[in-house]
Parts: sequence; C-alpha cells; structure tokens
Amino acid sequence: MSPTRTAPVPERGPETPAAAKALKASGTVEVLRIKRRSRKHPELLLFKGAPASKRSTVKSALVTLVPSGKKVPTPYLDPENNRLHVFYDDPEHKELVALIAEPGAFLWYFWKSFDGSQSHAWPLRAN
Repeated sequence: MSPTRTAPVPERGPETPAAAKALKASGTVEVLRIKRRSRKHPELLLFKGAPASKRSTVKSALVTLVPSGKKVPTPYLDPENNRLHVFYDDPEHKELVALIAEPGAFLWYFWKSFDGSQSHAWPLRAN
C-alpha cells in the first residue's frame, strides 16, 4: 500500500486554492532530449533536439532573456513549430549556464495543467 499525504497544502497567498486544484488535476507533459545549440541561429539561445517520449512532439526550445525587473512570462509550447518557449531573467542562472556549456546532457520537461492555467518547464541533466 502506498503512503498517502494527510498534511494540508501550506497557504502561500490568495492564489493557493486555484493553484492547488490545478496541480492536483491531470495535465500534459512534453519531454525534449536536447542535442545541440542551433548553428543556423547562433545569436539565439535556440536548442535543437528530439521528442524523448512516445507522446511528445516538441523538437526545439527557445530561451528568451527577460530584462531585470520585468515579469518573467510562463513557459509555453508552440504546437505549430513544436517549439518550447522558456524565459529567464538572469543570464547567469545556473541551469542556463550548464545548458549552454553542455546541451547534449539535458532533457527539458514541460508540464501544462489540464485547463491550461498553469505551466512549468525545467531542464534536467540526463547523465
């Protein structure tokens, strides 16, 4: 028998009930196996790859740097181009620095709630 969580979700503000509801609901996950940085567009933080799961369709990720002080947009998937759009406000963010240094070592996960109200993207070192 698997353990169950009996503790309540901690309160973090007025958005907590909606956030907790969205997180408890099912959603979709895309997984991108990053192969390399784009040679065609070296001025962009564009990473090429391939879907890393049977149901994934994503083939690239574009990282956009947001100026300090501006709100960082939520990540989204462009289904027309099969491209994940991710935003950072710090060019020295440890995940971003590691990704640029060794792109082939990463998988990029993208989760979107069933109702589309929330999304999250994160790179994970595969090896």
